[in-house]
Amino acid sequence: MPDSAIPIDDMSSKLAAIVGGEHVITDATERNIYSNDIFFWKDAATADVVVQPGSPEEVCALVKLAEDLDLNISTRGGGMSYTQGYVPTETGCMLVDLRRLNHIREINVTDRYVVVDAGCTWISIVDALDDQGLRLDFPAPFSGIYSTVGGAMSQNVPSTMKGILGIEVIRADGAMVRTGSWGRVDADAPFFRDYGPDLTGLFLGDTGAFGIKTGVSLHISKKIGVTAHASFAFESYEDMAEIMVELGPYDFVTRRLGLDPFKSQNAAKVGFKEAIKTLGDVTTTGSSLISGIKDSMKMAAAAANFMDGVKWSLHLTVEALTEDAAEVGVEIVREICLKRSREIANIMPRAMEARGFSVRGFLGKDGQRWVPTNSLWPLSRAKEIATAVQGFFDSRRAEMDKRGMWESYMTNYGHGHFMCEPSFYWVDEVSEHHLRHLPSDEAKKFRSIPANPEARAYAQKLRFELRDFFHDLGAVHVQLAKFYRYQESLAPETARLLSDIKGVLDPNRRLNRRNLGL
Repeated sequence: MPDSAIPIDDMSSKLAAIVGGEHVITDATERNIYSNDIFFWKDAATADVVVQPGSPEEVCALVKLAEDLDLNISTRGGGMSYTQGYVPTETGCMLVDLRRLNHIREINVTDRYVVVDAGCTWISIVDALDDQGLRLDFPAPFSGIYSTVGGAMSQNVPSTMKGILGIEVIRADGAMVRTGSWGRVDADAPFFRDYGPDLTGLFLGDTGAFGIKTGVSLHISKKIGVTAHASFAFESYEDMAEIMVELGPYDFVTRRLGLDPFKSQNAAKVGFKEAIKTLGDVTTTGSSLISGIKDSMKMAAAAANFMDGVKWSLHLTVEALTEDAAEVGVEIVREICLKRSREIANIMPRAMEARGFSVRGFLGKDGQRWVPTNSLWPLSRAKEIATAVQGFFDSRRAEMDKRGMWESYMTNYGHGHFMCEPSFYWVDEVSEHHLRHLPSDEAKKFRSIPANPEARAYAQKLRFELRDFFHDLGAVHVQLAKFYRYQESLAPETARLLSDIKGVLDPNRRLNRRNLGL
């Protein structure tokens, strides 16, 4: 029972009056599933109730009712988090599941924006825009089959948030606020972000600590360019990192992904398996018939095992207005990369372009549990960090081997930063949360994997050690939530400003408690 001591039936009836009885979840098992993300948290609590509003107005009403019921609020989108963003840490919590807010409100081609509910999945938006020959000027996350726009706005992505034009957010007192040009009293056109102070930026990366996002305006553009692709194999992480530094100034490289030996060998079989299948007849998915034919020939020559023998690999997409210009871009990339690598078939970046979403990678090939830990650095430190992080795992190799655990790395760069995101895998029971996102045959097979408490305890310990290792080296992070040591990393006056903002927007500290360390 929540701290307010209101009987559960009375609480449910009040909530049902807002969202409908079928959208109030009180079953203990279901509440537990909704209250967990894809990692294990020792201090996790189960929400007292889960509610699923269907409109921003219903969210406003729920926030006001939570005050009356003396309930805290956690907000959940697609559930793909692994930093405890929506996981309650105490009782007396209402978990607000925003996935019913899933409408595309407006596509405005002339003014170049799309307005969507915060619960929209990225794939639904990309598909709707694709039908009109449009695209987002924002890098949708790989998990976009299930992850939502509001989640990415709250967590940030390791690239740029400049394609966000405006936010519709519900404050802790139930008031609805819109930012940028969307905030004018006599206008509802969210076409311009920089109207006065950047209030939109205030709510980006806040992990829900400042308000509940219900709507977003995103910048869009016409698809008019062509793309060309190249992939390269490296012998070491340091070699790949140094090449990323050299490629840093070339913004015509619009998609970049570095994989370690494990992911190089397994991505085509697990994480990007569906993407590669989607390619199908590549001559129809290429930027042009000619480039499609070229890539068809490469793929035919590479056959099914195009990554065999590859250690570290880098997969790049170049974008330009004409095919000739795109090919010139690839030649520049090729000249740089071949200093330290060999070229391989460009199937992976083409597959990512054809279908850039996948959540299958959140488990290993045979159902192993998985968790990543991101870190971002000045691009100039790329080689140093590549060496340091390998040393971190090498120093723990015996303990990891003892528990059948191994690490893997996903690497990216862009706009002056280097991203190093190690993950580690271990055999352990697969949660119901995972199983609901898997094909039925795999869910059936993985459901029987037994619990492995010893390996799990070490995974928890290892992840916190890695977090602290990155902190001591000076990393910054996205997807902060409750996991990263954000407050400790800030200068005292910056930390005080953050606390002051929280105090103004959420004086009773009800929204997503402990996120950002607040």
